Amino acid sequence: MRKLGSELAPLLFVSEIRFVAADDLPMSPAYGTDIVALHFTWRPVWDQVRAVLPKIEAALAPFGARPHFGKLFTMSPTHLAEVYPRLPELRTYAHQVDPEGKFMNDFLASRVFGLDY
Repeated sequence: MRKLGSELAPLLFVSEIRFVAADDLPMSPAYGTDIVALHFTWRPVWDQVRAVLPKIEAALAPFGARPHFGKLFTMSPTHLAEVYPRLPELRTYAHQVDPEGKFMNDFLASRVFGLDY
């Protein structure tokens, strides 16, 4: 991450580092393990932010980093399923309770569910 500092600095309003205790919520980044959470509040320069996200994800990949579903990320649905082992259950459940996709959006469809929406 230190190597990305000069790229990140002009894109950020603020960043936070938090320590989060393990929980038992299957879709939580802290599911089953204590974590260090990195939070970025981005300036509204979305093309530049989108360009740096894969670099951040690559830098954190060796640590088994899990993105937060309420934050921006570019990780593929396949890779997401590798770091969230219970993601297939979420996908099945979501289809059961929302078969018409009324609560689906483009981001969730493409990044979390691997759908062409």
